[in-house]
Amino acid sequence: MDFSKFKTSDWLMIGGGVAMLILGFVLSWTSVDTGLGAAAGDGPFNYFFTGGIAWLLVVAVGALTVANVMGKLPATQPWPLIFLGATGLATVLMLLRIILGARFDFADRGIGMYGAFIWAAVATAGAFLNFQASGGDIKDLTDVDKLKASFAKGDAGNDMPPPPPAPPAPPAPPTQPTPPVG
Repeated sequence: MDFSKFKTSDWLMIGGGVAMLILGFVLSWTSVDTGLGAAAGDGPFNYFFTGGIAWLLVVAVGALTVANVMGKLPATQPWPLIFLGATGLATVLMLLRIILGARFDFADRGIGMYGAFIWAAVATAGAFLNFQASGGDIKDLTDVDKLKASFAKGDAGNDMPPPPPAPPAPPAPPTQPTPPVG
């Protein structure tokens, strides 16, 4: 694998995906004070909509970024826009998870939950840099027609040039007058 192909924005998205993968299994997302110390708590899959989906989106973007840089993804899709949308949604979901807190009143937010929010934001920053480097403009995100057009490029008929014009028809052979029948 040629690491020189990876840009800073790619490393931010990959780093966010790897960190989120680790945070999903190693660090707890909640802690419970038992009087004897903090006990381990929940993980991202205990909060399906705000934790599990965010975890899945960031990890998927990290893996797809590697595949994209290696040329394994179809070039007909607007990958920078897809990555920005996925990581942006994951960051919003993680922010919502932090605002909502733990699922039980006796539990508190853990280091894994805060770390997941930070790494989702890092992946979003990388996706935004990648989006800008691909020629995207933040103003384009508010124009629905431009968004539709970026996805329409992947249609089979839209990305192929029109066929060349047909060659001119050869001239018709000269006609011979028919002799009178007599």
